Amino acid sequence: MLPKAEGSLASRDFPSLVQALYACRWTGTLTLTQGGVGKSVLLEDGRLVFASSTSVDDRLGELLLRRGRITLRQLTTAARGLEPGKRLGAVLVEQGALTPKDLVRGVVEHTQEIIYSLFQWTEGRYRLQEDRAANREAITLRLSTPAAIMDGIRRIESWTRITQAVGGIEARYARTEGYERVAAEAGLPAEILTLLTDLDGTQSVGELCEASSLPDFEVCRCLWGYRVIGAVTRQDQTEQPPIPVDDLEGLGSVLAMGEASGR
Repeated sequence: MLPKAEGSLASRDFPSLVQALYACRWTGTLTLTQGGVGKSVLLEDGRLVFASSTSVDDRLGELLLRRGRITLRQLTTAARGLEPGKRLGAVLVEQGALTPKDLVRGVVEHTQEIIYSLFQWTEGRYRLQEDRAANREAITLRLSTPAAIMDGIRRIESWTRITQAVGGIEARYARTEGYERVAAEAGLPAEILTLLTDLDGTQSVGELCEASSLPDFEVCRCLWGYRVIGAVTRQDQTEQPPIPVDDLEGLGSVLAMGEASGR
């Protein structure tokens, strides 16, 4: 079912929101705002293809500088050469600081980092704007949505969020029908896939932790991811979106919508 056009991340977190859009093969722009920062994600038939952010720290030039791809002098010179309608990446290529191949690599990493940062958001607002012609970017991701969801959740370090999403040591899980197809779409590494393929019948979180060679923390994170992408289902209660940690801690807030800008 397609999510509401606008809503709070305190009632629907980013992983489940993205999965719902993927299931509907939705095309358009998903805009999220929190604390004055706006981030936009372009989707095409449910695939995450591009992202942008209004945060200065999320800009392409700063990412390239952090990773040692360009020097401070190159960034400063390129910034001075910016003109209306021209992006920093193009200027860096024109000035010889990057090759076209380096620019493509940088834009792909930049887009991924903005998307993965949204998995850390536990409060804020979202807005959907459907547009079949939303994607006008020359460089886009070739990343499957289930893979992005698994990777994004595996970057989350908050045990409060993880245990709330999984349900505790006694929560029981079973594989869903068609889990093989879901796992294939996610492109999982062998050690992560084993947790799913070794799940025999219905097992508790505790039993899965004891049987796995993965750390228990990682087992729980993977179970959360599997549940979101539809590879497993919880058997000891009716399936429903997990209660966001913001509601538990009283941190959920209603923030003003902002307009996400490009690079």
